[in-house]
Amino acid sequence: MTVTITLPQTLETQLKQKAQTHHLSLEEMVLDILGNAVRPETSLPTPKNVVAKIQALPSNPKNLRTASGSLADALRQAPTDPEFNLEQWQEEWSNVETEMRQIAKENSIAEGRA
Repeated sequence: MTVTITLPQTLETQLKQKAQTHHLSLEEMVLDILGNAVRPETSLPTPKNVVAKIQALPSNPKNLRTASGSLADALRQAPTDPEFNLEQWQEEWSNVETEMRQIAKENSIAEGRA
């Protein structure tokens, strides 16, 4: 098959220079570029495939620590924060949730889902 392509002078010059550095003819260089352009891309694994591979790995005993006590006891004995104000925290969290709902609503409207 014969195809004629008219290239800008600067691109032709760049292709010729690259062909020379690779010890190829201009035609070989262009065929190589076109061949790479239409070659099927290797597919990257999906996150689901990556997770499945990780889950299939055997556990490493060096990464496991046996329990040294009761988590419930440790949490009960944890130091308290005298500066912590539960009512203020609940009010601030309520404000955060209100803001998140407002943002979600605005996003739905912007995306045409509302």
